[in-house]
Amino acid sequence: MADSDDLYDVLCYGTISLENLTRLSHLPTPRRDAVAQLESDEVGGEALKVALPLATWGLRVAVVGNYIGYDRKAAFILSELARYPLVDARYIRQHDNITTPFLRILVTPDGERSRIAYWYDDTPKDELTAELMQRARLLSVDAYGRDERDRAAATAREYGKPVISADAIWLQYPLAGRSDAIIISRDWLQANFTGIYEYDHALELQAQGAGVIMITDGPRPVLVVRADGSAFGVEPYEIKHVVDTSGAGDLFKAGIIYGWLQPGWPLEHKVKFACAAAGLYVGRDRTSEPLPTLAEIQALMRAQPR
Repeated sequence: MADSDDLYDVLCYGTISLENLTRLSHLPTPRRDAVAQLESDEVGGEALKVALPLATWGLRVAVVGNYIGYDRKAAFILSELARYPLVDARYIRQHDNITTPFLRILVTPDGERSRIAYWYDDTPKDELTAELMQRARLLSVDAYGRDERDRAAATAREYGKPVISADAIWLQYPLAGRSDAIIISRDWLQANFTGIYEYDHALELQAQGAGVIMITDGPRPVLVVRADGSAFGVEPYEIKHVVDTSGAGDLFKAGIIYGWLQPGWPLEHKVKFACAAAGLYVGRDRTSEPLPTLAEIQALMRAQPR
């Protein structure tokens, strides 16, 4: 039997990278330069962006995903993760010949962002082992990889562990059908299936075996399609000043995962909790303010009852 120190609430499997946030007054054009107003680095990739809030809320998390190098970016990632005692980073593999993936995010005053990705496709992905999956209660996985994501979800299902995935929108790949819940950005869905009716696509995913489908749409209501095909919407919480919308979907997913592991929480409450977590996140300066706490999320939910 595994030692209690080797048991996890959540296994976050997916992208691991460094993100550079650069704030600009406007995006550059061929005839108009842009001057950076602020620049900062933070850990990135869906696996880490979901793991850190879960650890902040008291859950024990293991992280597995792509390899990283022995470069400055990797050193930054590992030093930041060391600040979170509930995040187990020992399964993140390093290699001399790997350049750590990197994402540059350009943020404008309206909080919107443009992104430039480096070295993601060239980086080897680690496999999720059955032995590690057995020691976790739930698998969090993203769709930004190849067949290893499908195999990870299959392993979790084999051991009866819930699978919460992000942006698994393709009917022809097994990940969607192996997911108990899928969180999808409407922008991502429309970018890949222009003009599609979101509810119909959710039903098609469920016909492949998917469970609950949640489609987020920024400040507009979240479309939630229950496993039986019935649907409802949840209004996001009002945030007076949006600083940066990057990572909002990761906080929403973390909120759903946290709620999934709480006994007795109905689906509606899980989604409201996730909306509150994401709302607080986009309204703060991440260079100086910490991740939203459980107390802050609960206070927002009380202040703006849904």
